[in-house]
Order: sequence, then structure tokens, then C-alpha cells
Amino acid sequence: MNKKLIALALAALPAAAMADVTIYGQIRGGYEYNKTYSSTLSKDANGKPQGSSEINDWTSRLGFKGSEDLGNGLKAIWQVESRLKIDGSGDPTKQEGNLGGRDTFIGLAGDGWGQVRLGRLSNYPNLDMEQVDPGYYSDQSVGGLGMFTRLDTRVNNAIRYDSPNWYGFSYMALWGADEKRNIATDGSGTRTNNQLINIGLSYENSGYFAKYSFVNQGDSNKVGAGLKDWHRLEAGYNANNIYAAFGYQQVRGYVGGVAGAYSDPAGVLYNVSALNASGASLGSTQAVKSKELALTGGYTFGAFTPYLSYAKGYDLSVGGNTVSKSGYDQFVLGLDYALSKRTDVYTSYGHVNWKADNLTSESSFGLGLIHRF
Repeated sequence: MNKKLIALALAALPAAAMADVTIYGQIRGGYEYNKTYSSTLSKDANGKPQGSSEINDWTSRLGFKGSEDLGNGLKAIWQVESRLKIDGSGDPTKQEGNLGGRDTFIGLAGDGWGQVRLGRLSNYPNLDMEQVDPGYYSDQSVGGLGMFTRLDTRVNNAIRYDSPNWYGFSYMALWGADEKRNIATDGSGTRTNNQLINIGLSYENSGYFAKYSFVNQGDSNKVGAGLKDWHRLEAGYNANNIYAAFGYQQVRGYVGGVAGAYSDPAGVLYNVSALNASGASLGSTQAVKSKELALTGGYTFGAFTPYLSYAKGYDLSVGGNTVSKSGYDQFVLGLDYALSKRTDVYTSYGHVNWKADNLTSESSFGLGLIHRF
């Protein structure tokens, strides 16, 4: 009998060890018809985008997370989250399909002082903002405000602190180390210090919210192209079936010229593919400033929530001079239908008008399913 009891106890150990692990995720995807400059399809003979029917992933993910109570109000926390692509595609250079390619960290959390994490971590806009962009779509679509949220990303080699909530107020600070310290491309021969600093402030109470983010990235002017600084403000109301959000952002950075086109790895420009198609001339390496606003409204009745979004990109400023007709206007109409608490049907139509005379308009239609677990 004792041997049987011991065997049962040993068999239960793996289950006990896994008790603190939570498995979660979202499977999201649908049909899209895209006619956009971001499409992977080749352009026509005039450099204009072509339309195509596609089955695309809408940022599916799978995650594991857990914690351990260390006593005295202190916990060890961890998470491993990975990107999934249900359409069978994936780009390892974007951490798609890589284990831990999304927010992955280990850290400590306290009852009275907040939490600190280190690893691959979201900047403040990516994790805590984006209220102006509630929809689902692929990176080839304009069926959401992907241009407005293009800088929302994750930072490698990062440490992030999040404060507790004090009567609706909270803040965060993130530091991303520049471990490479490359030699500057400006001919000085010095090493760069392209570290990233992100500060976020928030107030939320009774459905009202206001959030501000500031990002600064060290020696971006010495690496050919990159982000220098970025401000974003979002505010609105989300309660009593009403959804209203306003966003404004200003981005400053550097764009590098490569073989007759322009390199913009940091996303300073609205859409580098559209800019290159417009034939705009910005010089070899120039300081660029962009300004945008976004508005989104929605209302829930029963299981239906329709959304209407508008985004405007003002003309770019390059080297202190305005580049005429370099902005855009975007409209998105979306509809979410809740089949259950965890499963939605979502559809949207998006349209972008570019101000440049030789750029065509972009459009996307999407219809798909979202399931959360």
C-alpha cells in the first residue's frame, strides 16, 4: 500500500509543478482583399499597387506565464510569448515564429511598489495605448491605423519598471541597452550609444483615460537612419457602451538614402514604400519630422460594435522645410460581432488617400474570426 501511495504522489508532482503556469493566446485571421503599397505583390508597370485576395494572419500569439510567491508581498514573475502565423508564412527577422519573439521576460513584483522586468519588452504605446486602433488586420492592409501605430514595438535587451496605480495615476520607465555600440557612419570613427529611453504616464478613472508616451533614442543621427524622439498623446472615454479615442503624435528621426530609394528602419516616415513610389527626394541622410492625428468612435448595442476611424498625416518636414503633398488621409469602418465572450467576427474596410499627385489611393477589405483563450 505504501508503494502505491508513493507512486501516486510522484505522479502528481508534474501537475503540481505546472500549477503556476498559465497558457493563453489568441488565434486571429481572415480573408483580405488588399490594394496597398505595403503588399508583397509586385507593382504594375507604372509602379502602382495591384489588388489581391489573401488569407492573412491578424497577429495570432501563444504565451506561457507564471509567478511564485516569495513572501512579504514579493513575487517572481515570468512570461514567454511567441508570434504565430496561421496562414503558414513567417519572417524570422521580425521574430515571427521564434519562441519568445513577443514580450518575454523575468522579473519581480511587489504589492506596494509595482514591478520590474527584464528581457524583450513592449514600449509603452505598444502595450498600454493604441486605443485609437481597436481593429484586426494584417501588415499588408490599411483596414486599421497601422501607419499611426507603426512605431509600437518591442525593445530587445530592455528593463522596464511599472508603478502601482495611485487613484487612477500610474507611470512606467523603460531602458533599452545598445549592446552593439557600432562605429558611427558619420565619419567620426567614434562608437555609438544608441540606447532607448521610454517614459509613459497614465490616468484612468470612470471610463475616462489620458496617456502620454515619450521615446528618445541616443545617437540615431550617427547610424544613417533611425528614430531620434517621439511624443504620443491619447485620450478618450470607454464605458457605458461608448468608445471614443483621440490620438496625436510627433516623430523626429533620420532617413537614409540607399540605391535611389530610402531606408527607414525605425518607421519615422508614414510609409517608406509609398514615399519611394512618389519619387520624393530627401537627400542622402536627412532629419525628418512627421505629425499625425487620429480619431476613433464606436458604440456597442447588443453583440454589435461598429467603429469609425480617421487618421491624418500632415506634410513631412525635412531639414526644416515642408515637403509639399507628402501627407495622407485615412478612413476605416469596422464592425465587431461577439459570438461569445471569447470569439468574435470582425470585418473592416479601409481607404488611404495620398496627397502626392503620382500616388494612387490604397484600399483594404477584411473579414475574419478572433478567438481568445
